[in-house]
Amino acid sequence: MKGIILTLLALNLAFGGWLYWRSQQPDADATQVVLAELNNLGLDEATRVQLAQSGRQRDNPNQAAAQCILIRGIGSADDASVIQARLTALEVPSTVSVRSEVVRTDHWVVLGPFESTARARERLAQLQADGVESFLINQGRLEGGISLGLFSSNSNAENRRAALAEAGIDARIEDFPRTREVRDLNIAAEAARLLSDGALESILDRFEGVDFQRYGC
Repeated sequence: MKGIILTLLALNLAFGGWLYWRSQQPDADATQVVLAELNNLGLDEATRVQLAQSGRQRDNPNQAAAQCILIRGIGSADDASVIQARLTALEVPSTVSVRSEVVRTDHWVVLGPFESTARARERLAQLQADGVESFLINQGRLEGGISLGLFSSNSNAENRRAALAEAGIDARIEDFPRTREVRDLNIAAEAARLLSDGALESILDRFEGVDFQRYGC
């Protein structure tokens, strides 16, 4: 009788150990579902497998839990939609925001605006008679002024202004930022902890100028 009890106890321990081992194994069905969703997103096979395997792992297990992810600098609405679709396939929701980003600043050497168009044309005629390259500005915040040169470099604009000053022409430099519309995606902390840096890099590496960062939130 004692031998039977010991045998049953050993069998129970072995069965319990097997159940624990089984619970630690990856869910193959879940991985197949993710792969199936990624198949529709135009990704190559290696990228789909990497995303399916690593999308729910964190690169740093000691990373603070309350960290969000900001994906920055998406140039078009179409690109933002593609990235969001790939995140959604990994069950990672995101929100989009639109902002203006300065891509360059032009430096305009100008006179005026003048009190009237007639006065501006009179001054323009004097400048052109003296051989100074110039034209009338007919739109924008400097409408009614005179352009004496547009430069992408502030130093070149300053050289132009200084040369005009030596000729007795009191010009000034106006800066004009040139912007483009960009989109950012924000991933909340609860979803961000499910997404590894490697998975994000695989999603974003085809989009020029797009990057991401984790931040406390």
